[in-house]
This record gives sequence, C-alpha cells and structure tokens, in this order.
Amino acid sequence: MSSLEVWPSRAQFRPGESLALCIATRDGPRGILRVRARCFDGPRVVADTEREVALDVSGRGDLALDPALSEVERGAYAVEVLAANARATTAFDVARHWSKAPRYGFVSDFAPDETPEETERRAEALARLHLNVVQCYDWMASHHTFLPQTDPFTDPLGRRLSHTTLRRLVASCRERGIAPLAYGALYGAERDFSLAHPDWLLYGADRAPLHLADRFYLQDPSRGSPWREWILRQYELALGAFDFDGIHIDQYGFPKRALSRASGEWRALDVAAVFADFVDEACSRLLALRPTGGSIFNCVNGWPLEHLRAVSADAATYIEVWEPNATYRDLYELAQRAQMLRPRKPAILAAYLAPFAETPRRAGALDTFRLAFATIHAAGAMQLVAGEQGALLTEAYYPRYARLDSRELDVVRRAFDFVVRDEPLLRDLPPEDLAWTYVGPTNDVVTLAHDRLGTYGAGPRPGAVWVVLRASDSVTALQLVNFRSVADDRWNVAQERSPEPLDNVEVRARVVGDVRGVWWDTPDDDVGHARALPFEVTHGELRFHIPRLDVWTLAWWS
Repeated sequence: MSSLEVWPSRAQFRPGESLALCIATRDGPRGILRVRARCFDGPRVVADTEREVALDVSGRGDLALDPALSEVERGAYAVEVLAANARATTAFDVARHWSKAPRYGFVSDFAPDETPEETERRAEALARLHLNVVQCYDWMASHHTFLPQTDPFTDPLGRRLSHTTLRRLVASCRERGIAPLAYGALYGAERDFSLAHPDWLLYGADRAPLHLADRFYLQDPSRGSPWREWILRQYELALGAFDFDGIHIDQYGFPKRALSRASGEWRALDVAAVFADFVDEACSRLLALRPTGGSIFNCVNGWPLEHLRAVSADAATYIEVWEPNATYRDLYELAQRAQMLRPRKPAILAAYLAPFAETPRRAGALDTFRLAFATIHAAGAMQLVAGEQGALLTEAYYPRYARLDSRELDVVRRAFDFVVRDEPLLRDLPPEDLAWTYVGPTNDVVTLAHDRLGTYGAGPRPGAVWVVLRASDSVTALQLVNFRSVADDRWNVAQERSPEPLDNVEVRARVVGDVRGVWWDTPDDDVGHARALPFEVTHGELRFHIPRLDVWTLAWWS
C-alpha cells in the first residue's frame, strides 16, 4: 500500500454520539482491508479495535470505534491506525459544545457552479483539520441587506455567489460536527445605502460621515439609532434563512469616540461602551433563536476587551491581531490578557500569515506558521488561520487565502492533531503562567540543562527557549517553544533560519508528594500520541529528559 490516511468522521463529537473514523488508501487495495485502530488518552491505550473495513471503489471506508469513549462530558484522544504494513494517525475530541474547545476556521467560496461533490470535499477538508466552527465570510448580498433578490448574485466586491451553494456547504458542515457562523459587520454599510440614511451614521469631530475607504460607511449602533434594530433584524433573518449557529460580529477597530445625530441632536459616543452593549443584546437575541448556538465579536487588537467583562452571551473572546502587536511576546500577552479578563471564555486570535501570500513562497514561511501557532496555543488561546480546503489566511480579506502544498499541509495537520489530543493540558488548566516565578535558576523550582541550551525562561524571545508552566492540584504541564537561531521577534515574517533543535533536554523540578508518571508529546514528529518518560525523584527533586525539542514540546507529570 502506497499510503494510508485517517481522520474522524466529525470535527468534534458530542457526548454519546457514535464515533467513527474515515479511512482512505491511495493506489492501494480495494475491497476488504484488515485494520487495527488504537485510541490513546494521553499515553494510555483506552481502546484497541481490530476488524475488517469495506473500501469502496475510491479506496475509502468507515471504521466504528468503541462508543464508551464518547460517554464523557469532555475527552481528547489520539488515534493510531495500522493496515497492510502502513500506519496513519489522527485525533478526535468529545465536548458538549464547540465553545468548550473551539477550533475556528473559515470558508469564503460560494460559487454558483460548484458541484455537490466539491462541496462535500470542502467540508471534509475542514473536518480533517478538526475545525469545529467556521466563519462563512462575505456570504451576503451586501453588508446592510444580507439576503439577495435573486440567486446567484454579485456581491459588492464583484464576486459571483450562490446561496444554493452556501446552504449545501452549511448542511455538509453540520453533518460533520462543524458549526457555521455568518459574517456580519456591526456597523459597516455600503455607500449609497448609508448616504440615504444620514441620521443612522457615525460622524467625526468635523461632522463628516466616518467611512472605510469611501466604501463602507460607519453606522451608529447605539440605543435609539434605527441602524441598531435594522442590523439586528438582518442577523435574525440570516439565522432564519440558513442553519447558521450564530453571527461573527465584526468591527474595524475605530473610531474610539464619535458623534451621533440619531436623536435629532448631536451627541458624543463612547464607542467601546456602545459596542459592548450592542454585543450583549445581539448575542442574547441570537441565542433566543438558536439556544444551542453561539456568536462571536471581533475585539480588534484587544479593543474594547475590558468593556466585554460584563458580556456573557457571546461564545468566545476573539481578537484580530494587527500592528503594533507585531512580536511573539505581543501574541502571548494578548492571549493572557483575554484569559485573565474573561476567564470563562475561550480565547481565539485571528493572526493572518502574510508570508504565505508571497510568490514564490520562501522556505521560512512554514516556520512562521509553526512558531506563531505554537506561541498562540502555548499561551492558552487558539489561532484562526486555517480553513477552505486546508488553506491559510494571509490577510483580512479571506478570499485571498493561500493554498498549501502536500508537505506544508502535513505540517499543519500534525499541529492540529496535537492541539486536539492534548487539549486538556493546553487549555483546561488554570491560565496563570507559573514560569515567571517558578522557572530558571533564580526561581529555582523548574530548571533546564543542556550543554547547548543557552537562554531559557518565561516569555517568548529570539535566541532562547521559551518556557510555559501551568499546574492544577493533580498535574503540572511544561511547554517548551524553541526560538534558538530565530533572530527576528516578529511573528508575521518569513523566518530566515529555523530553530536549532536540541536532543535530551534535562528537566529538574522540585516536587512535593509522589510522582506517578512523566509523559511528553510534540507535533514535530509523526508518532502522533503521548509517550512515557523514565524519571527519578530524589530528595524532592524530579529529574527526566525530554528526548527532542524541534519547535514545540509538551511534558507533564502527575
């Protein structure tokens, strides 16, 4: 057999749902294939299934897994499949709702001539990356009136779209456990519509309408403005006309203060407070229509995050990252800030990777992905960057996404498999990063040793090994992200040099009580599941060696 591929039948399973794997061979046997599948919870084998799988003429089949694995409120598993001297790995998780462990992706193509088969392939590509919630970007007739008069139609930027294709894609996503969200700007509307409703607009100090490139004019979403009810009604129409889970509520990051004339008199608005009030009402109204759904608001560059502490009806804290948040340290601090201000909401950073838009693509682009993805997830957040047939986003206009070659896509898939199987350690532990007070020779609770190690410790920085430490009463998790040989601390540039790897990094940790085991995992090899490590505890000091640090490694003990 030349190849074996495996992925879960759903991007995320709900408790009690039937579990199944999709298995595919290329240029291999058809008919009956003898398959062995092992499922791991951490390093522990929790299911070992061996049976025959019927492959269709395209070399594809389905394998049911032990249903007991889904009889939990929250579970995360690695999978290894062996068949005909070939091996493949994947991962899957179980959660009550996508917001318990969001993996946010995107779709932006709704071509009128797309075949049903192509729609199915697109939805399957999302599931293979475990993307359990996707933003349907620029799906509507206009930013102010979502539903078109005819179908197909042309959107304001000249793209031919079809809501027939969109409905089919939404249904295909739903079948695979993927929740679709509809993009909807909070206050942007096209020029002609806007100038016909001058009392609905936001104004600058010169009492001229505020706009974005003279294309999208900014509307007044404050209470009492007719625009507020207009756009809320558009959101509700979108959920009624399609099977959307909710709305991705967008904004542009400005203005911070503006003038309104909706009441008949000029008045100044604190836009941050207006946004928070609007988001609370919008998400509450949408939940009333779709109680099992969820909506998201874009806190551009973290604004107005502080005002969202009182908002509870949204599903996650979402931050689109722009200058001046240019460094790896900025990504880390945005993720930390989101978790500290809104600890009950998962954090998502939209960090688009410009190097993938370059032609020809430089080799350093892949390291850009690996380091940014590791930084965001090690910080406890999730990155919106992947979607649409395994492509990556390069900018804020999503149709200009970048397709990946097979080698690049393999690296991206391994990264997503890793965050799925290790989700409880990456996101479910208390968010406080103890490395600032525990790690290094001064803090002297956790120290590293290697003759070529150099600088290490809390906070990402070029030329060093970055350490993240989180702990609960039962488990301590140590993450190492390798910035050795990385000279540029900007996350959105093609790195000229890959991180210099290290073998057998010694870890020493002061512990109290018994240690029953030490384990490690990484997305940087093809093993695909956690492994146990030998260790010793002497006079309250735990010692073990991490076998390899390429870019990102996770070790934990309990």
